[in-house]
Amino acid sequence: MDSLISSIGLQIRLLRKSKNLSQEELAFKAEMHPTYIGQVERGEKNLTISSLHQITTALEINLTDFFSVIETNHKHKENLPYQFIIELLQDVNIYEQKKLYEIIKQIVDLKKS
Repeated sequence: MDSLISSIGLQIRLLRKSKNLSQEELAFKAEMHPTYIGQVERGEKNLTISSLHQITTALEINLTDFFSVIETNHKHKENLPYQFIIELLQDVNIYEQKKLYEIIKQIVDLKKS
């Protein structure tokens, strides 16, 4: 499937997990079927703008902010380490993501010194 569709699905998954929602809970909030949410997250479905709007509304993010993140991620799709980091973080809760961010920031700061 198209890498942009995959990027959109991955971002939806990250946002969902950051809000500690299951696919079923997001589907309920977005008034969609849980199977559809799973297909979207895996990049198997090409969403309509209306469907994306329902999902982003359920995730409490507006489309402008959503697409600003997608555009940044999509531009750097060839950056393999970045993609690995995103995929690793998708299964980690927001508290753990913040801790990992602090660790990575400290490593980068040490490298700069």
